[in-house]
Amino acid sequence: MSANVPIVRQVSWPAVAIIIFIWIIFLAIFGFFIPKHGIFIGAVLFALLSIVLQQTIPISHKKGMKAIKQKDFKTATEHFKQSVDFFTKNKWIDKYRAVILLSASKMCYREMALCNIAFCYSQTMEAEKAKALYEQILKEYPDNGIAYYGLNSINTFSNKAD
Repeated sequence: MSANVPIVRQVSWPAVAIIIFIWIIFLAIFGFFIPKHGIFIGAVLFALLSIVLQQTIPISHKKGMKAIKQKDFKTATEHFKQSVDFFTKNKWIDKYRAVILLSASKMCYREMALCNIAFCYSQTMEAEKAKALYEQILKEYPDNGIAYYGLNSINTFSNKAD
């Protein structure tokens, strides 16, 4: 039986500041060149750009989140694996996600995708795979609380079963 799907969104405040700065630049440029409605146009275009970037570049990640919400963990795992591959090959997109994706996420997409894969494994009763992946995540991202608590949960339940 699967648990309720945890949705965690940790915010990077420096990324928020960068995004606000980019937003102000948009407003200033459009406000300067189109005095009457430029600020409004700049705000709308910034919002549209943000939506398009966040919906198109991490497309596999979005598909994985949709599958997880539908409790289709096998499909979600495949999408998250594609996301890991994409962000492993394109590390610069993940590194500069505040500017490129206008994302204020504290966790990079690769790290999120790995955590989501481990979560899917735990929901499909593949505890050993989840445990191994959580351990891998903690080696790469030692401050990852999701992996830390996920691993502790698996260890707790496996100790009770023994």
